[in-house]
Amino acid sequence: MNQRDEFNKKCEDILSSLDIYTMMKFEYVEKFFPHSKKVINYLVKNQRVYKTPDGIYISTEKDTLPDKCIIASLGVLADIFEKVQSHTRATTPAQISFITYSGDYYEIVYVGYGMEAMVMASFETQSLAKQRSKVHENYTDTTKRIIIVEEKSQMMRLLIPRITRFALIQPNGSLSYFKGVD
Repeated sequence: MNQRDEFNKKCEDILSSLDIYTMMKFEYVEKFFPHSKKVINYLVKNQRVYKTPDGIYISTEKDTLPDKCIIASLGVLADIFEKVQSHTRATTPAQISFITYSGDYYEIVYVGYGMEAMVMASFETQSLAKQRSKVHENYTDTTKRIIIVEEKSQMMRLLIPRITRFALIQPNGSLSYFKGVD
């Protein structure tokens, strides 16, 4: 593949990711697509993507505001990206689902303070629906989960199956990780 083809492929891949996630921190784009600064500058120049005035985020839409749940989830994904084979938006209540090179399936779930009961009920409803479905007659959930919380006290209240890690998000957006309960 020549340089022009590689450049065009990187453009397509970045635009595809932005279509999936709507907005990303520039630092995550650089992590997911190394050496992409020239590509981003080209896309900005041609108004295919837009940078926020502070230059922190990029999006395919000019006036999009950051979604704290998806941005935090992308932060978790960026922190473990070398282990990730593929990723995409997930079904609610998860934000992102991904498969590791070792074949494990994960979900990244953001649980805002005070939303614990609603998120747990959503997981219970999904599990019951799959267990009752004839298509999923022998259904066993093997999904591993990384749960993002806003306060450390939430970790003990969340009774969600197969939590491997908790990520505590700080007001500045940085993440601290804690071992899960499963």
